[in-house]
Amino acid sequence: RQLPFYPENVQYKTPKGHVIELTDTARDLGVLVSSDRSWSPHIEQTVQAARKMASWVLSAFSDRSSVVMLTLYKSMVRSRLEYCCPVWNPTKISDIQKLDNVQRCFIRKIAGLR
Repeated sequence: RQLPFYPENVQYKTPKGHVIELTDTARDLGVLVSSDRSWSPHIEQTVQAARKMASWVLSAFSDRSSVVMLTLYKSMVRSRLEYCCPVWNPTKISDIQKLDNVQRCFIRKIAGLR
């Protein structure tokens, strides 16, 4: 939502004269902030990165013992999921389920933790 006094045709320029385009999202310190103040784009990107890391861990390490896999999960996958989480604390049920599904999928593939 735009503020009532915000002109819609404002253009910002760099010192070299390049026009800065408006975007729907912006990244600051690794956190994706959307223009509608929703954290869903950030959560979606975080889930994709965590899934990619989880699949790499599962393919690169043949030892599926619970101690090794939980250590790898906590250090490599969960650290991605929890980066700056006090800032983007999810409130939508769908976003929370997306984050939880990463852990559930990883745990299902570890022997002895089903």
